Amino acid sequence: VKLDLQKFNFKEIKKILPDRVFIILHGKGGEDGEIQSYLDFLKIPYTGSNKHSSEICMNKRSTKTILLDSGVATPKFKRIEKETAIEEIEGLFKYPIVIKPSSEGSSIGVYIAENREDLENAIINNKKISDDIIAEQYIEGAEYTVGILGEIALPAIKLIPPGQFYDYEAKYNSTDMEYICPSGLDKNTEIKLKKISLESFKVLNCSGWGRIDIILDKNNKPWVIELNTVPGMTEHSLVPMASEEENIGFNDLVLKILDTSFK
Repeated sequence: VKLDLQKFNFKEIKKILPDRVFIILHGKGGEDGEIQSYLDFLKIPYTGSNKHSSEICMNKRSTKTILLDSGVATPKFKRIEKETAIEEIEGLFKYPIVIKPSSEGSSIGVYIAENREDLENAIINNKKISDDIIAEQYIEGAEYTVGILGEIALPAIKLIPPGQFYDYEAKYNSTDMEYICPSGLDKNTEIKLKKISLESFKVLNCSGWGRIDIILDKNNKPWVIELNTVPGMTEHSLVPMASEEENIGFNDLVLKILDTSFK
């Protein structure tokens, strides 16, 4: 049964009363623990992480706090409050500085500020979409993503965006975006990326499946940027692309993700 879930038809789930639910909702309501909480209330099993982990991973501050506390490398950050002065941010970070909302997906609101003017504009623009924004240390390097399926890390995919980083335009509209799988990394570095991905997944208490975005710096050190608890799942998405490399076709992947919901 397919249900294109909207706020107004939420209660349809109760009418359908499915044996279990394959969650493929992105953003607020789908990735942040809301639908998971409702399904827990109905006692209906579902794919992916539980409500608590979903809520944590949807918020970059809470994600990064747990990663840092667990010794997982992630860029340092600071929440920008109303009273936070530009000088304070400049005192903590060297330019370029990343500015982003804590709880938006699809790289919405992400800016790389090269100077004070950029920084001020990035903060102004972010305040239009969110009350919770952060400044983050910029890590120069190549972008990778690693899918998780159950207990295993799938082959890493190298992302080569046409612009400065893998932004909204590159994700959804660009014809010049490149995805390299296999990634071309040497065996040891590939293992390193998989290891930090599985570790992040574990310390954030995620389950089922997910995808970790990583930057590999010039010293070959991986930095975890964020974790997606409900990755894209079209035939052109990244988890299916990595699965294909492991000889897991799209239909088999769907069943394997569904299998993970039998706890």
